[in-house]
Amino acid sequence: MGKGFFTTCVVFLAVASAGLGQVLQLPALNIYPQWITISGFSSGGSFAQQMQISYSSIFSGIAVFSHTYYRCGPATGVQADYDNVCTRLGNRTDSELYDTNNVLTDIQNYYDQDLIDNPINIRNKRLYVFAGTRNPLFTTDMSLRILQVYEPLIQNTESVHTRVMEAQLLLPTVDFGAPCQESAESNLFLGSCGISGAYEALQFLLGDVVKKPSRVQRTELQRLREFDQTEFLYGFTGRHDMDTVGYYYVPSRCEYIKCLLHFYFHGCLTGREFNGTSHIVNSGYLEVAELSNIIMVFPQAVSSEGNEIGCWDTYGFTGLQYGNKKSYTSVSFQN
Repeated sequence: MGKGFFTTCVVFLAVASAGLGQVLQLPALNIYPQWITISGFSSGGSFAQQMQISYSSIFSGIAVFSHTYYRCGPATGVQADYDNVCTRLGNRTDSELYDTNNVLTDIQNYYDQDLIDNPINIRNKRLYVFAGTRNPLFTTDMSLRILQVYEPLIQNTESVHTRVMEAQLLLPTVDFGAPCQESAESNLFLGSCGISGAYEALQFLLGDVVKKPSRVQRTELQRLREFDQTEFLYGFTGRHDMDTVGYYYVPSRCEYIKCLLHFYFHGCLTGREFNGTSHIVNSGYLEVAELSNIIMVFPQAVSSEGNEIGCWDTYGFTGLQYGNKKSYTSVSFQN
């Protein structure tokens, strides 16, 4: 499977769409295969966990912003069932929330059935978690329950970093949007929090190779490029809620030197369908990527019946195996 993934990465980065019907080939790009990281905001945060746990042999670290933990809920595909035991909307006491021990059991069962990579691969890998105390969907405890899932897998407290702020449901930036404590819905779910979540997360995951960008960095950015996501469905006919177009960013130096690779998954209401590239461009990721030689891939989800706000699947609406390799998440990473 690994060889197929790296082939796909090269294709991912070597295919651009100048328009949906016109695909251009770019030179193959050289990446460090041992340092591929992943992150996500809101539903993208849960989706990133699904990807890492399914393919733990590939991803060296993960960052999760403003969401909860992998495989939370009964996986019925019904949002109300998920909300009832995983979000504030269920008005549950802490003891009535979905038990993370069920998640650890699912992980072991998935591995026994060869539906995910060996969870031992996650040992010592890095996890960054951002939680906002004013998040209207998840209490701080709900967000931090991810630690109950990951800490038994990582088994190294120094590989886990959490930041809890007085913040809404958002991706934190230095100065874009309304103040961190105010709703970010009208600001692309980005909040002015005085910190760059993109920089802080990538710096923790990758270390000192990640440089802090200056305010003038925006003028030095390269063009954000499109790629045709349908290329990676390989004839998959099930429900997937993937947009036809995704984006990627290649720093100027990565055309001729070896670079890092990072995948970022947007949240609900923040994909191309709703905001074009605005969430990506203002997230802070591109500035860090350019300065630190990190190739960025931004897959895009799309709305559909029952998923009108364009979320990634966090509770099984694309199928009950959504949390492992049998789901559409595996389509772009198959052999």
